[in-house]
Amino acid sequence: MTGHTRKKNKGKGNGKRKTPSGLSSQSKDVDQIPCSTLEEDEMTRCNQPAEEGFERCEVHQAQYRTMYKKYKEASEVVDNIKSGRELPTKEQIQRYTDLHFTLDKARWVRKYLESIRVERTGRMIHQNRFFLKVDDGHKIRLKVLAKKMVEAVDTLKDIQARALDLYIADNPGTEWMKPVQSPKNFDDEPISTEEIVEAAQRTLPMDRKNSAGTLSASENSTRSSALADEDLIDVKHQSLKAKLLHVFEIITDPGLIAHLLRGADSDDSEPTFGVDPSVLHNIFQQYARQIMFHESDFFFRTLDKVSFQDLILDDDFSSKTHANSCLGLMWFKDAVLDALEMSKRGHVANFGRLSSRHKVLGGWIYSCAHTRPISHEAWWASIFNPLYLLELLKPPADVENRFVRLCNNFDDMVNFLSFGALGLLPPSTFCSRQHDGVDAILPRKHLSLSGVVIADMVSSPMPPPMIGPIPTTRRGRKPGCIVWLEMETRGYVFGALRNEPDSFNDAFLRELRARPDLFQVVTRSETDPGRDVEISPTDALPAMRYRQFEAPPARASNRPTGSGDWMVLRSAVDVLYGTRCEMPGGSNQSFFGYLQTLDSGNNKGWFFCFKKFPVKYIVILDTVPNRHHSVLAKNVAWVALRVRGYGEGEFESRKYARASDKFFQKRAKELLSWMPDNWHWDAR
Repeated sequence: MTGHTRKKNKGKGNGKRKTPSGLSSQSKDVDQIPCSTLEEDEMTRCNQPAEEGFERCEVHQAQYRTMYKKYKEASEVVDNIKSGRELPTKEQIQRYTDLHFTLDKARWVRKYLESIRVERTGRMIHQNRFFLKVDDGHKIRLKVLAKKMVEAVDTLKDIQARALDLYIADNPGTEWMKPVQSPKNFDDEPISTEEIVEAAQRTLPMDRKNSAGTLSASENSTRSSALADEDLIDVKHQSLKAKLLHVFEIITDPGLIAHLLRGADSDDSEPTFGVDPSVLHNIFQQYARQIMFHESDFFFRTLDKVSFQDLILDDDFSSKTHANSCLGLMWFKDAVLDALEMSKRGHVANFGRLSSRHKVLGGWIYSCAHTRPISHEAWWASIFNPLYLLELLKPPADVENRFVRLCNNFDDMVNFLSFGALGLLPPSTFCSRQHDGVDAILPRKHLSLSGVVIADMVSSPMPPPMIGPIPTTRRGRKPGCIVWLEMETRGYVFGALRNEPDSFNDAFLRELRARPDLFQVVTRSETDPGRDVEISPTDALPAMRYRQFEAPPARASNRPTGSGDWMVLRSAVDVLYGTRCEMPGGSNQSFFGYLQTLDSGNNKGWFFCFKKFPVKYIVILDTVPNRHHSVLAKNVAWVALRVRGYGEGEFESRKYARASDKFFQKRAKELLSWMPDNWHWDAR
């Protein structure tokens, strides 16, 4: 289907009727031309006859004139605003020193941006509903507008960030806002509101999703009889606003969460847990307030707004609005603490320091992160949330380091890992890698529940033919001999214990040090000076060593016994502090240590990189070389279970399984003791 063929920009939208010569009134009645316009779904053709002398019905012709006039006027505004005034660069924006001038500049860019939005919307409607085949100039203009919109959005964000800097400078006592404006800890790209809408709609039940969908064909037919002077551009923008309001109902409508929870349990005869929808609603509201308050792209938009609906319906809040996805966990944790307090008091007006209290969109938040210990209920709500951030963060398996930044003390960190051990987080890859069908997931869970933080497990297991002396191609000095090479690598686990005196720590370390046949132990307290470490035994076996000796060639089944001095490549202490050594064959290789990495600042993704309290680091090496770390992890976990009183004697699989069941039940009961009696929990 094609539209009328006209000369470029001639005769469009002028509203003049054109009656073809020689056409009688009878033939007009018999051969009526159908309206060429598509309805709002951009698929269904209007079923009304075209107005005499036009290719559209009376309603759509009038709508087209109104739309065309409006976007052409907006086009003039775009060109006039931009004429002689280029958008300021980042460097120019950083030189702004007057807040009022900066805010005026932001208003100018907003007007420019709104004009672009109107023209772009009008041209899209023009193309998709009225002229299905458009000229090249129209297409080029749409591409130019898209590019201008991106530039304007980025410029507006920079201006608003600069305005925030100037606002802080003019208002002493608001310096707390600055550090959180541009977090550098993650690689996450900004998330647009369009992406939020798309992600949220995937999580909504079909009945809720359909209510915000496009109109059906029958509804569209009814709509065609609407007023002929309807502003299609305004209708389109209001439709987008309606979708935004619908998607953000999770913040604005307390009843939505109750509806979603009922839908989630519809197939279960007995729900696994109950949850107060009002608590979840308050979590999302408080979290949204934190984002609005700390993110410069939103901050100035909230100043004269009294509610979330007020903000979303404002013309300045559009589908091009962006938020940093990396702002999540720290503020989400505070939102959880706020919501739990609100469930008890009804408000959080006196929950934190009054000097850092601020009212945003009708509710109170605190600009400084809460530093009180995190309760078991707060950890559960922060991690195990069926509506967690509308699935926007989509955390992969290895995200534990991000949660560590929420911990205010060692107990917080242990409780977090303990909830993860109950199945609320996917296991880290370092313990889920299998060797011969065996992994270290379960031992790591036991250690977490016991109070031992394990941050990494490493090993390089060798196949049987590679264990023991290996013949080389080098000739020995002795007649009839060749050089044999024997290499040992020891698996190890790295983690931390409570730094303060603790009866469990003392007993746990005592048990480990009493078994040098199984464990080589290195500990380092962060409160000790220099690089002081404790090593047990004092001549601890290294993480990697080799030796070379001469012997006659032999079959693999009859290899000679190794002899001679060992050359240490990486000691037990080097696991913490790193080393550089010469490998067999003459090449140099660097081995980075955990604490060396921490001190270097190049620790992105490292488990302890966001830790805010001292700990006692621990490295436990396997005395037996060349085997997988899952064996070591199981032996260490058995020591922890014995110290906790759940086992005796040497490790046996049956005893380990019995101790595991009892220990899990006890710890789950402790961690979930806050739950009402009518709830029950099942790690599925």
